[in-house]
Amino acid sequence: MANIKGHRKSLGVDIGGSSIKFCLIDGRSKSILDTNTVPHTSGTRTDTIIQDIMNQIEEWKFVGSLGIGFPGIVDKMVIVDAPNLGHWWNGFDFRTHFTHHEIEVVSVLNDADAAAVAMIEQTRSWSEENILCLTIGTGIGSGWISKGQLLEGTEYGREYSPDLNCTLEQWASAKVINDEKISLKEWVHRFSDILDILIKKYSPEAVLLSGGITRNKELWLAELQHLHSIPIVISDYNEYTGAYGAALNSV
Repeated sequence: MANIKGHRKSLGVDIGGSSIKFCLIDGRSKSILDTNTVPHTSGTRTDTIIQDIMNQIEEWKFVGSLGIGFPGIVDKMVIVDAPNLGHWWNGFDFRTHFTHHEIEVVSVLNDADAAAVAMIEQTRSWSEENILCLTIGTGIGSGWISKGQLLEGTEYGREYSPDLNCTLEQWASAKVINDEKISLKEWVHRFSDILDILIKKYSPEAVLLSGGITRNKELWLAELQHLHSIPIVISDYNEYTGAYGAALNSV
């Protein structure tokens, strides 16, 4: 297969626990051309997800490089573990399922790392050098930007807290709002709890947030900022941060 990285269009795919988000970009200008969200209406097995991606490729008549953000551990573009989607993903290689000569999978990385790639674009002019990126959804994904570079492999959402008696994402992911029927105000204080833990342990200079819940930031962000002394900022790309980052990583 000819290497088509550098093609004028790139498609980013952000596979989440409840939906797939797509972001089509111009590979030269890095501008967003189109976005879409496809809910998991037929489950999260491998063949279903692949078909959803193929359907979007066909709808947009896409030709170019494909980048994928995946909610789990990824090693050399192969899925190692996918706790939020199912064990059937373990060992899965996307490259074997996209063999069209005009489409090439050139990047597969953890979904939170993909979001951090997008956030690098947003933070280029910031004075802060060590930025903690958190993606709030079914779980809580984490990534680091250090001096403008992505540091891969963090899984802070799955860290266990003895004080909370659960993992950080079990305490304050967006999913718990519906699962435990808590108010947004209570969720903000829960999320503040995990920020306290992460800030104390890892000492970021700023925190950058993404995920679907950030669309309603006017309902909770000010209170969260009031509870902490370091800057807490919302991604410019909102719920498409991961998909945009996956696309950027395939340019």
